[in-house]
Amino acid sequence: MLRKYILATSFVCFFHLAEAQQSEWFTINQAYKSGLELFEKKKYVAASEQFSRVEQSGLSPSSQPLPENEQISLLKENAQFYQAVCALELGNDNAESLFLHFIKENPASANTKSAYFQIGKSYFDRKNYEKAVEWFSKTEAGNLAGREADEYRFKLGYAYFVGKNYNGAEPLFAELKDGKSEYAESSIYYYAYLNYLAADYQTALREFERLKNSTRYRASYPYYISALYFLDKRYDDVLAYTIPAIETIDQQYKAEMYRIVAATYFAKSDFKSSLDYYLRFQNLDQGKTQNNQDNYQLGYIYVQQKEYEKAIKELEKMNTPDIHYQNGMIVLGSALIKTNNKQSARNAFFRASRLDFDPKLKEEGLLNYAKLSQELEFHTVALDAVQEFIKTYPRSTRINEAKTLLGEVLLSTRNFKEAVNILETIQNKNEESQMVYQRVTYFRGLEFYNERAFENSISMFMRSQNNSIDPEITALATYWLAEAMFEVRKYGESVTQFEKFLAMPAAKKTDVYNYANYALGYSAFQNEGYSKASNYFLRFLNGNDKDQNTIVDATLRLADSYFVMKSYDAAMAQYNKIIAWKSPGEDYALFQKGMIQGLQGQNDLKISTHEALLRQFPNSNYSDDAGFEIAYTYFVKGDNEKSKTDLQALIEKYPRSSYVPRALVTIGLVQYNGDENDAALATFQRVVQDYSTTDEAKLALESIKNIYLDKADANGFLAYANTTSIGNLSTSEQDNITFQAANNLFLKGDSQGAFDAINAYFDKFPKPIYEKHAKFIRAESLVKLGRPDEAIPDYTFILNDWTSDYTERALISISKLYLNQKKYNEAVVYLKKLETTSEYKANYSYAVNNLMEAYSNMNMPDDVLKYVKLVRAFDRASEDDKNRAGLYGGKAYLMKGDTTSAVKELTAVATKTTTATGAEALYTVANVQYQKKDYKTSQKNILDLVKRMESQDYWVAKAYILLADNYVALKDTFQAKATLQSVLDNYEGKDDVLPTAKSKLDQLNTKNK
Repeated sequence: MLRKYILATSFVCFFHLAEAQQSEWFTINQAYKSGLELFEKKKYVAASEQFSRVEQSGLSPSSQPLPENEQISLLKENAQFYQAVCALELGNDNAESLFLHFIKENPASANTKSAYFQIGKSYFDRKNYEKAVEWFSKTEAGNLAGREADEYRFKLGYAYFVGKNYNGAEPLFAELKDGKSEYAESSIYYYAYLNYLAADYQTALREFERLKNSTRYRASYPYYISALYFLDKRYDDVLAYTIPAIETIDQQYKAEMYRIVAATYFAKSDFKSSLDYYLRFQNLDQGKTQNNQDNYQLGYIYVQQKEYEKAIKELEKMNTPDIHYQNGMIVLGSALIKTNNKQSARNAFFRASRLDFDPKLKEEGLLNYAKLSQELEFHTVALDAVQEFIKTYPRSTRINEAKTLLGEVLLSTRNFKEAVNILETIQNKNEESQMVYQRVTYFRGLEFYNERAFENSISMFMRSQNNSIDPEITALATYWLAEAMFEVRKYGESVTQFEKFLAMPAAKKTDVYNYANYALGYSAFQNEGYSKASNYFLRFLNGNDKDQNTIVDATLRLADSYFVMKSYDAAMAQYNKIIAWKSPGEDYALFQKGMIQGLQGQNDLKISTHEALLRQFPNSNYSDDAGFEIAYTYFVKGDNEKSKTDLQALIEKYPRSSYVPRALVTIGLVQYNGDENDAALATFQRVVQDYSTTDEAKLALESIKNIYLDKADANGFLAYANTTSIGNLSTSEQDNITFQAANNLFLKGDSQGAFDAINAYFDKFPKPIYEKHAKFIRAESLVKLGRPDEAIPDYTFILNDWTSDYTERALISISKLYLNQKKYNEAVVYLKKLETTSEYKANYSYAVNNLMEAYSNMNMPDDVLKYVKLVRAFDRASEDDKNRAGLYGGKAYLMKGDTTSAVKELTAVATKTTTATGAEALYTVANVQYQKKDYKTSQKNILDLVKRMESQDYWVAKAYILLADNYVALKDTFQAKATLQSVLDNYEGKDDVLPTAKSKLDQLNTKNK
């Protein structure tokens, strides 16, 4: 093996030995020659023994003639070298030490110069690359030339390569790859491969393409070219090059080539072809190298082909988290849903949501996890997940979808309040959001209804109606809206809503459909629509879904409707049904029957019927009614004594009955008609004294007056009347006069005088006739006197009665009070009540305009935009209102960071009006442009404001200050100072303008010192 490395001195030695075969060192020479022959035959043990004989020979060079002396020395030197080489070839542990010993003893030897290299080569040939590197590194490359130098670089580079010292290998291959040595081709290959590993795909591809005619690497380089085409997204080149190359590629690369083609077709969305090559890949690979990308793409393909079970099988092979794993979990979740395995799908989405490789996939995973948690009724988990989504991705394109889901979760957990709140933040609801919002507002309305917060329930039911997606929920919301309207005594609106409900096709599917006829009848009855009431009571009774109690009650109310309409025969027929049924309410039916008999002139039958009521129902609530009617009927018939006796018995038996004052008045009349004036006077006075608040007291006082007049004692009556709470004829007059005096002061603008007068009015009349009006005047006066907090109790007193004539005026005043104090949260409470309850459109306009302003001051842009729409949609909105809406709309968009929409709104306002609204709008646009450093455009708009809106002193001054800011930004300090000084010299307002201008000017002066 090492014959080619035997030095020229060896051949000289052979020559001299042939010439002197008889010399004394002939035996040494023969041993040396024998050693070389054995070495060439790779019989290293035998060769080593021969070389050892030479080295250990006792023949001393010094004992020979000079030429032979040199030859013996050279033989022994070479024998020592080859003995080390044999030890190396045999793998002996002492090989290195032998070489080192040789090098130490023969530093000038030609063999020494190549020893390191030879050792390195030997280790290299035995694939001990670590040792090869160690010895190659000791070689002085400068001592090598030509082929040997190339061999050295390549083998050292390859040893580095095997040891993964790519930084050491790469420059060595780079030196060789462009040369003409036998190592050039291999160097190209490894240089290309190293650049492939280093992701320098352009270089790698260029070098691999140089090997296209290589026979040595034709079994492998096509794989790398294919891979590099793929990595460079040259998909058409992949298919054109790789598919034919598969036929000639080495078997070990075929699976990879199939995988590359499969992935290429996948990238081109040719899923059918991709699957074909993936199956070929799997057939060869047998799962050895199939990775997450393969699993994901196969799973995705199978999902596209609706082969969900196969997709699941592939996707469930994934285990190591990476981008393909995250993608795969999303696809796996979708496939599992298709197989109705929602629990496993939920877990897949959860895993995707916990990985950070792709934020979009993380986001999608979390939202789908929340959705499935909700569907599978893990409501607490769903709540946490969707809240995490909303907190983490507030600007997500799917934020409304998430809010809708949160609404569904809160709906499931019956947290209707929060569900309404979150869904109302969605400005443009899609159908799904509307559906959920419809449901939660409906159920929130029911909560309010059950809490008897009827006004709030009305608001919720109306919102549910306005998002009419589910017809049945719409119907139910309409039904309960009608019920709530009934409770707040808006009977006409209640009737309208009940009729609307009954006209809905979906209403028939509800369990309250027929009951609505009954409820509508009640509303119509209270609204004095007795004909309509009777019609719907009849419908209820003829319909389905009713129970005995409501049948009885509806029958009684039907009878009452007929009674009020004076259809006495029809009423009698219904009352007789109740009597015949022996139902609850029979006593009332008997009473009403008797009343009809009396109205029909059948007084004896009336008495008989009422007496039957007293016999059958002695403890009835109508016993006192019946007792009075019997006695009064005797009075009507002229049987005064019987009437008086029965009335006195009634008073004794029912001393707390509301009929007592009527009975006393009737007794008094009997006495008066019987000329028992003193007794009649006492009876009438008893009524006035004990029942002064009743209508009978007034009748009694009138009778007392007649008795005194009969005696011509007018002064006595006046004296008596002045001792009573109702008889002093000047009391109501004094009440009216005192109140009007206070009111006149208020109307004249004398707030202090009105306040003092109202207090005196209340002092004089503990139960004043004009109580609510007076409290309203006092509250308004206190506000004008700068004592608004003292006015709040009076406003609150008025607002405790929603039927007062001053309710809406009080709502306006108290909300205005809080707005002036900048207590916007409190103001909003009353403004929203005014919005939902106002009967006058002007008051509604006031409510929505000020809600818009309040929410703006509270930095709640979404609510501002809601009321901007309401203001614009209001049919009586003035142009100024619409312009203000545009101004606040622009401010709201600025709060949201949407300057494009803001400038559009504000510019439109500034174009339409030169009022303060237009001036503020144009100033705000200029300020936005200043903030964006668009100083030229900002200045242009400022000058336009000053020119077109010069009467708006405040905003003109503010604009000049902003103009100064622009000059400062443009480094024109002189102009900035001059502008600020002009504001200080010319502006006279007592607001923020002058302090701001002075502060800015002082800063500029200080800065320039």
